[in-house]
Amino acid sequence: MKRYALLILVVMLVSVFFAKTTVVHWMHHSPARAEIVGNLADEFMKANPDIEIVVQTIPEGEYKTKLLAAVAAGSGPDVAQVPARSMTELLDYGIISEFPSKVVTTQYMKDYFMPATIESLIINNKLYGIPTDVQTIMLFYNTNLFKAAGIKEPPKDWNELREDAIKLAKWDGDKMIQAGLGIEGYHPVIETFMVMNGATFTDPKNSNRIVVEDAQVQAMKFLTDLVTKDKVYTRKFGARYTMFRQNVQAMVFGHGAMLGSLQVGAVPELEFKVAPVPKNPVTGEQKTVLTSWALVIMDSCRNKEAAAKWLMYVSSENAQKQWIKTGELPSLKSVINDKEIRKDERLAVILDSLNYAVPTKSKGWADPFSKFRDIGFNEVINKGADPKKVVENAVLEINKYLAETFN
Repeated sequence: MKRYALLILVVMLVSVFFAKTTVVHWMHHSPARAEIVGNLADEFMKANPDIEIVVQTIPEGEYKTKLLAAVAAGSGPDVAQVPARSMTELLDYGIISEFPSKVVTTQYMKDYFMPATIESLIINNKLYGIPTDVQTIMLFYNTNLFKAAGIKEPPKDWNELREDAIKLAKWDGDKMIQAGLGIEGYHPVIETFMVMNGATFTDPKNSNRIVVEDAQVQAMKFLTDLVTKDKVYTRKFGARYTMFRQNVQAMVFGHGAMLGSLQVGAVPELEFKVAPVPKNPVTGEQKTVLTSWALVIMDSCRNKEAAAKWLMYVSSENAQKQWIKTGELPSLKSVINDKEIRKDERLAVILDSLNYAVPTKSKGWADPFSKFRDIGFNEVINKGADPKKVVENAVLEINKYLAETFN
């Protein structure tokens, strides 16, 4: 009987020792992302047979609701993809966990990752996320239309941007036949111009509140004047990316990921290059707003070391070189400076933007800075509202959201 009991004990210990750890990974769905993560999971499990990765993708429109509901029900994932701007919100909810220092330290992230990509992921010097889906704002310009207009180089500052856009816009009476600059008020573009103009959004008395600044108002006025006064674009002409693909729009702002998507469905004669967002002619500032998502470990995860090990693999140098194929920018300094990758001249310009990028000040999953577009830019374009008034209204609504979310 003693031998039999000993045998059972040995079997139990062996089964525990060799039991697999399951890490459930949630992310919002895109075919390219799902394929890459699936391949990375297969590679990781071959190298780590004691860990099983289960990847689940969810449509982005349903993602937050399903994630929070699952967490509340105690059936949430072990790791998840979340907007980087939501880190403080999720930490306040108590549903994300600090990364175990046995796997990765805060100092390691500071040493090897680009500063702007990790700034919002480190809270009180503790690491709560790994950057993914990194994007900056860039200027895409049609080289053939520039050549036809006698313009040799992309605009270097706001003055040149305005002059070139006016020169490149063509009208037949009251009908636009070529747009100079497609601009529809995308809020990271608005924020980029506000930041270059000196906006900080900071209320020194309350970190969960922003203030109205003249720098915001003047940037809003500059961008809306391009449409209302300079007539470089009209929404009646067509969607900005569509018209760029059709070779009848000279410039458009967009994320680096547009490098590939602008070529999908484009006319054969389209030829374009990428340039940095033009500098502010007064301050000399050249900045671009960085938006990203983050890979986090949920507080309910039972094996945080295994989860962290998996997420570091998803963010490794090899993985980031694969992510570039989807249009996602790398966050590792070594990948950004990789000579083979930088042979693509257009991609090299986009990678360089990470050196002067600043993370968005928008805070919370709902992305409250979208108010600068919804009740800011749109009100000026559609109703002729005053730029100062719409900025004041946008800030008021943003502060309402921040108060409700963080207080």
